[in-house]
Amino acid sequence: MTQDPRLRVVLCTSGGLFGALVLRRLLASERLEVVAVVKSTRVLRPSYGWLRGALEQLRRSGPVYAAYLGWATTGAEWCGRLYGISPVQLAARRRGIPVRASRDVNQLAEREFLAGLRPDLLLSAFFNQRLGAPLCAVAARGAVNIHPSLLPQFRGVDPVFFARLRGAAALGVTLHRVAEEFDTGQVLRQEPVPIAAGASVFAATAALFGRGAELFLDALPDLAAGVAGTPQAAGGSYDSWPTPAQVAALRASGQRLARWRDLGAGAAG
Repeated sequence: MTQDPRLRVVLCTSGGLFGALVLRRLLASERLEVVAVVKSTRVLRPSYGWLRGALEQLRRSGPVYAAYLGWATTGAEWCGRLYGISPVQLAARRRGIPVRASRDVNQLAEREFLAGLRPDLLLSAFFNQRLGAPLCAVAARGAVNIHPSLLPQFRGVDPVFFARLRGAAALGVTLHRVAEEFDTGQVLRQEPVPIAAGASVFAATAALFGRGAELFLDALPDLAAGVAGTPQAAGGSYDSWPTPAQVAALRASGQRLARWRDLGAGAAG
């Protein structure tokens, strides 16, 4: 029996623990080949440098949430090494996988770079840029996204934060096709994920991205066959960045954004 060829996958991510967990699962699979990692260097807008973006994030969400984002990305990459979690750049380069830093992945130069790799799939996971239609078209079987919520509920940039803030009964993860509007594409896999009530936003998000990577691997036969997925149910809402008042309300309810021990739990997950 002839073995099916491995699918060529490009991972698009902002890194941190969440991106590292997804990449670790992809690299462990014999059913695909990671041919590149695109790592976002954007902070809010492509026209912003790091400093301007950081100041704007501080203005929108306040110092507590801005510090949390720094911890979830750069901080987790540095501290995660203590628990054996390699940052996406290091894990990729150890395998000879090119890493492309990009502030605007939809530019012509980025599309040409990816087209030259002849990818079958683009996988977006913890990525803060929209994949436009011309970019998705460079992959033979399109682009999919791992979103840490049960879509159509909690579309947006930090679904676990808003699920905790609003007392959602269940958390979960969705693998869906990339569409023109954020988090609206057809669903390929969706699953509730049991998360301890006291788990921080960071820990819950890490668990959901880890499970989302497993759903992606499970969906590979469907993706290879070109299965379109199922339209999302009606309803849902989109949330942008939390405001300082919302961050204060979350903390007042006894919820935590992150704990030091979260990295150890992520390494074991």
